[in-house]
Amino acid sequence: MYFKLAILSLLNLFSVYGFEFFCFNDGYRRLIEEIKSIAVRPDSPIVTRWIEQKLDHFDSNETRTWRMRYYERLDYWRSHGPVYLYIGGEGPATPGFLTTGVMYELAQETRGAMFMSEHRYYGKSQPVKRNNIEDMKFLTTPQALADIANLLRTIVKKAIFRHSKIVVVGGSYAGNLAAWMRLVYPDLVNAAIASSAPVLAKRDFYEYLEVVSKDYEQYGTSGCLENIRNQFQRYELLFQTEEGVKQLKQENNICDRSDITKPENKHLFFLTKASNFSYTVQYATPAKIQNHCSSINGTKDTLGLPNDDQNYQSKKQNCEYYNFNNTVQAYHKEENDQAYCWTYQSCTEFGYYQTATSDNQLFTNNIPAEFYDKLCMSLFGEGFNKDKVNNGVNTINSMYGGKSPNVTQVVFVNGELDPWSALSVLEDISNDAPAVYIPRSSHCRDLFSNKDGDPDELKQARARIKNLIKKWIRAGDIISHIINKVTST
Repeated sequence: MYFKLAILSLLNLFSVYGFEFFCFNDGYRRLIEEIKSIAVRPDSPIVTRWIEQKLDHFDSNETRTWRMRYYERLDYWRSHGPVYLYIGGEGPATPGFLTTGVMYELAQETRGAMFMSEHRYYGKSQPVKRNNIEDMKFLTTPQALADIANLLRTIVKKAIFRHSKIVVVGGSYAGNLAAWMRLVYPDLVNAAIASSAPVLAKRDFYEYLEVVSKDYEQYGTSGCLENIRNQFQRYELLFQTEEGVKQLKQENNICDRSDITKPENKHLFFLTKASNFSYTVQYATPAKIQNHCSSINGTKDTLGLPNDDQNYQSKKQNCEYYNFNNTVQAYHKEENDQAYCWTYQSCTEFGYYQTATSDNQLFTNNIPAEFYDKLCMSLFGEGFNKDKVNNGVNTINSMYGGKSPNVTQVVFVNGELDPWSALSVLEDISNDAPAVYIPRSSHCRDLFSNKDGDPDELKQARARIKNLIKKWIRAGDIISHIINKVTST
């Protein structure tokens, strides 16, 4: 997703009391954390602004409005320069996106203005005070797209931007929004970068763990693949007897009070274990996968998150408590508000359930789609069942075209290592809707600037993306010039 959509990497958050909560999508959250680590100077030219939005863009009887946050940076802009909008996804907007990366470089090189939008219900852009599930009904993709359209129209109404071309950029779920802005509002948006965009909504997203498994097979060290497979098969075997369950608890420091024989708690256990590997590959390099393999080869367990990223590593002090009901309760805590909102979108529009229902993955068949259905119903009510998510998935794919959207001047970018690429556009739709597939690259890496250690393929991809955008907006300038000339004569 964080991106995302961040996306639905199975990040596990541990409290001092053990397992408490997991989030559907690490994609955008992780992207935000990395960008936030880039310091913004106190004298930064980035300005925080607010715009009034309709609560419901499609119901004339609904008159309520709300304030949406966005960021603005104009120090590189020159007359007739383009307008670049970085679309915010399932997390708070951060000004760091206007200080580095492909969009930042494009703005420098084309004398463009930069903006970043914040998605409704995330960060400080709160349309309503949520007291019950009815207050969530305005959290939909069409409403989010209409918010962006209103923001862009407001920007280009300013005299200085009246002749500016508009380019939108997004990663993970926001990559979907970037492509769909060009689809739904082609007269407003001239070009788009859709990075790691899972444009195909799908309830049973079994391909995610297939890609994770493939990454370990291709880039893991000798014996790593079999070690992972054997470990998960051993978990499954231990679950079959009372003595085995006791041994499993001892080896994995699971609380005695945790009844892991309950199906939903058992699913949580396997989800936790598999997500250690999902977490690694979504933002991996081949070297990181190899390092992870080295850390687990020859060990009895693979509980810990990768040692090279202390920010996300479990700080386990006591036993791990696997309890589905506690997980549901954790979603309602204020600090998990963003995860609650993204899960609502997953349960109503996208699915993205990262299951283990395929035989072509390493983690045994112990993470079913029904586990996520139960989570949706437990969080939002019995009506949020399998039928509802399937209806939402079908609606999204029908509205926007799935992996074959009818768009031009959109570049779809994916990394080989990224599990989300399975739901994205990997082959050219047309010459003006190309797919850029980057070997040895991961989720949304193209959106960053070149740095030491980046593979040549990634650097070349960034250069190609920028050239495509420059070509598209320059062609638009030429066409506008011809039309103006003909009109004047």
